[in-house]
This record gives sequence, structure tokens and C-alpha cells, in this order.
Amino acid sequence: MIKRIRLVLAAVLTAVSAVVALAAPSAAADTAVPPSSAGQRWALKVNGYYVTVYAGPDGDMKLRANPDAAEAKGWELFTLHTDYVAEEKRYGTTVSFRSEATGNYVTAEDDASGALLRTRGTTTGSWERFKLTPLSGGAFGLLAHNGKYVAAELGSYPDYGLLRARTSVSDPADLGSWERFTLEQIGPEGAYTANMPAPTAQAPRARDVVSWNVCANNNPDPDCDLEYAPPATVADDVSAALHAAMGTRRPDAIFFQEICEKSAKPLELKLEGWAGPLDVRFMPTYYKVATASDGTVVRAQKNCSDGTDHVDRGAFGIALAVPDSNTWYQGTVLPSPSGKEQRPMLCAVVPAEGSAYCNAHFSSGPYIDSTGKLAGDDTDPNNLFRPKQAAKMRESVDTLTAGGYTTYYGGDLNTATKDVGYLDRLYPDHQECGQPTPTSPHTGAATDGGNKIDYIFGPQGRTYACRVVDGGLSDHKMINLTTS
Repeated sequence: MIKRIRLVLAAVLTAVSAVVALAAPSAAADTAVPPSSAGQRWALKVNGYYVTVYAGPDGDMKLRANPDAAEAKGWELFTLHTDYVAEEKRYGTTVSFRSEATGNYVTAEDDASGALLRTRGTTTGSWERFKLTPLSGGAFGLLAHNGKYVAAELGSYPDYGLLRARTSVSDPADLGSWERFTLEQIGPEGAYTANMPAPTAQAPRARDVVSWNVCANNNPDPDCDLEYAPPATVADDVSAALHAAMGTRRPDAIFFQEICEKSAKPLELKLEGWAGPLDVRFMPTYYKVATASDGTVVRAQKNCSDGTDHVDRGAFGIALAVPDSNTWYQGTVLPSPSGKEQRPMLCAVVPAEGSAYCNAHFSSGPYIDSTGKLAGDDTDPNNLFRPKQAAKMRESVDTLTAGGYTTYYGGDLNTATKDVGYLDRLYPDHQECGQPTPTSPHTGAATDGGNKIDYIFGPQGRTYACRVVDGGLSDHKMINLTTS
């Protein structure tokens, strides 16, 4: 019978604190998870104790309930991920925990290894997937691949408080206090600094902004050359295509959609080779994986499929390249249809030039897929989410404008010209680069097949030009706004 931790005596706590010395994070660990990611961080708690990744003398990376952790930081932080489960033919049914300190995923090992939980999974598979079972009091049971629940157990050093997946119950309500886990959100969603700085200069009239859906995950469209491409390949090819399209000009900002998290930093380095110092930030797409009994919604980042080299490519989402004087950005999960991708928006300010930029990827409207079936996320005509997403984007834009910034915004808004009314909230006091004047029709060259669904907006009072350039690599063309 499993012995559960009973940390009730001060003497026991003192003994544990004397012998359970957690290893300090190394410089390598600090960079294990791409620092450019705006994904939500979480802590895992059991019976009031934070769960810690314990490096140990042999580097075994075991998980344990830690009586000495007064707050969650470093070794207590995780990002949550969800991948495609073939048996259920969808995302969002399971969650994987990626350690902020090591960059690896939590694995529930086999019974021969004591069903230990360790952070040494380099990709997500069945052993890295857990189902969250809602329990009373806002807690969850963590159901592992072996059909058993995770518990924190009593033992002697160095096995004190280890997490193991070996509790069997017929009714999850029977799980005890050391099998009931809570998830604590750490820090605001997508924001690395609490307060937006004020601009220190007035925005120039001349701006050069690009948006491009680079189709770099697992889209089988024959035009998507970067399907399953490793990060280095994405960085090389996307940078080269943009350089060829821009010629001698240098972009002030670039909006990317459908890109993998671990491509952001390599792409930044490649772009800097010709476009000057840039900061490339990433914001993930989410799925809702569970709702706790106290109403807490748990969202996990949609993972990219592994690359052709079978290496993890991190989460799937959008990226924003701005001058590296940027010190503030804000990631937002847009209102999205239930059970579908929870779509991202990412904004950044550049105080030294008085400009702000927002990139988004809206929910897909109805379309016929390769099998002839109706597909898409935003398909209920009586409850459309793209107008709600446009309203949320405009809310952020208005906040940036009120803060003194001149704002440019857009991305893959998944809305064809015939439905452009869905985007009405984005037009007042602004115009998109397909409009020569603010009163011109909402038209423009096609960016995806025969449809225009990619947009860039800027302030009125400028002279606008708009190019649509086929950069290859993707089923989307890049759209390029220039103002003077």
C-alpha cells in the first residue's frame, strides 16, 4: 500500500530540509526553454507543497514535493503543452509538463522503474501525457499512461516525497490529499514586464512592416515547403526569402504566423545578419484542456509536430520581430470557439521610436478540406468569433494609442474580402495597406490562394503603399506595408 507524505512534525521538516538540498540552476538550464516565449508559466502543488525538479547528485531529474520551496521559481516552474493524440484524433485531451529549468518534459516511467516522474522527455509521447481529472476544491488527479494516478510518497532520503504514478482507484473522488494536485498560474499571461513604458520619441511617418504566414508546422499543402522543417532550416529559408523580397530596404517590424517556438531565436539571429538588431518574440496557440471545480481554466500550448530530424520544435503559434530596443510586450489569448484552437495575439512597444506593433492569427472561417468536408474553427454564423477577436485587438490598440504610441497591427486574420465586415472594429481612425485612402473599398491582392486574408493596419494621415510578394515556402504570400 502506498505510503503518503505526512509532513506534520517540525522535526521531520527540519530533517528533510537538512538533507534535501536542491541543485542551483545552471546557466545552461536558464536557456533551456526559449526565453523569447510568452507562454504562461505554471507551478504544480500537492497538499500545499510545490513540486520541484530535483537534479540530485546523479542528475536524475526526479520530481518531488518540496517542503522548503516558499515560492515557485526556476525549478518549480512548468509550461503546459498538448499534442495530437491519434486515438482521439485531436489536441487538447492530455497535458504535458515542460520544465522551465531543464527544457525537458515530465515522463512517467514504467513500473520496472517505480513509475517515477522525471523531467527527461525530449519530445512528447504517451509517457509524457497526463489527463487532468477535476476533483473538489479546484484540484486535479494526474492520470498517467499506465492508467494510474500520480502520488507524492513517503520514503527516506534521497527518495523523500517522490512523485510516482502508481495509485489505483475505482472512483477519482477517493484520491487522497497527496494525490490531489493544484495548478497555480505564475505571472501574468504573456507579459514579461508589469508596466508599459512611455514613448521617448515621436513615431516616424515612414514605416515598413511585413506580415507572413510561413506555414512551418505540419500543413500538407504542397506549397508549404517548411512542413516539419527543423528550426535552423526555417531560420535560413525564411530569412533568405524576406531579404530577397525587401532588397535594400530594412523592415521596421515583421509579423509571423504558423511558426514553431524553437525557430524564433535562430530566425532572430539570421534576420540580424541583414536587417539589423532585432528581437523576435513568440506567443503560443492554446487549447483548453480542463476546467477546475473552482472555475480555473487550464490552457495548454499546442505543440508543433516533431521535425524531420525527430527533434521537438516547441509550441505552435506566432512571432513578432521588432527592434531590439523593445523592453515590453504583451501576449493575449483571444476569445475563440470552444474546443478549438485558442488563438494568440502579441503586441510590443518600441519607446525609442514611439511605435507599437500587434500581430495576431484569427480563427479560421469555414472551408472545404482536402477530403471534401466542411472544416474551420469559426463556423457558427450565429456565434462568430472573428468579430470578437477584432474587438479584442482594437481594445489593445486603443490602450497602446492612449499610452502615446503610433500603432501598426494585423496578421493572418482569416477573413476574406466578402466578409470584411467582421473586421469593422479595426478600421476607425486607421486604414489597411490595401486601401490607398481611408474611404477606399476594402479590397486588395490575394494572399492565400484566391483570397485576401492577411492584413496590416496603420494610422490615417500617411501615404500608403501595399505589396503582396510570393516568397515561396508557404501557401501564403507576404504582405508589405510602407508609409511615408
